[in-house]
Amino acid sequence: MGFSTRPRILVTAGRGREADEYCEALREAGADPLLIAPGEPAPELTDVGGLVLTGGGDVDPALYGGELELAKGVDGDRDKLERLLLREAREQRMPTLCICRGLQIANVAFGGSLIGDIPASDSPATAIPHAPLGPNGAPRRDVIDEHIVRIAPGSLLARTAQTLNLATGSRHHQAAGRCADDLRVVASTDDGVIEALEAKFENPFWLAVQWHPESTRDLDAGASRAIFGGFVRAAVRPCVRPGGASGGATSAVPR
Repeated sequence: MGFSTRPRILVTAGRGREADEYCEALREAGADPLLIAPGEPAPELTDVGGLVLTGGGDVDPALYGGELELAKGVDGDRDKLERLLLREAREQRMPTLCICRGLQIANVAFGGSLIGDIPASDSPATAIPHAPLGPNGAPRRDVIDEHIVRIAPGSLLARTAQTLNLATGSRHHQAAGRCADDLRVVASTDDGVIEALEAKFENPFWLAVQWHPESTRDLDAGASRAIFGGFVRAAVRPCVRPGGASGGATSAVPR
């Protein structure tokens, strides 16, 4: 089936959490977001053009053999919902964008693991801030000059953001550990923290980023807007359905 030039995008969010920035970014890029929260029935994906997984609390450590005491804000219903949607979207080759926690649950859903707490891990100590606080004691939502993401040449992210070195925001205490076999690492900071994953399986646009492009659309010379724009353009096109008609099916930025 085809989609209109304004595709509907299914957006997951935590129970009672705001998702305004994500929805604004999608509308700005030309899409109509449809929000779903934990505990609600999983919708049919045939009526939407893409899937966005947003930030929030930690993934249940029991899903990847992690330590429960390091986790904050675990919601088993959300984990279950997003794992189901990720697998169904993969089967339908649906464009997918995963942000912050979204990257983490995607890595776990496909068999990877997480670092339960970056400060408590064995990662090399560096001056790179991953969860800096602002003057008011709240997590910073702007671009952090010292937080430079190194992007793999030729990756979907590099082609979309049009750069190999990107200063981003950062507000997370966890990160991807062992990368799932069906995903690949395409960006990291200099301390080895994974900042972006892409799919090895066939999909018009599948990208997971650890930072928050929805918060930095006016701050990074267009890279954040390009991520949402590339995703939405891919979602306009009909996806390849098993046994059905096909659209684009390569990991290329739609033109």
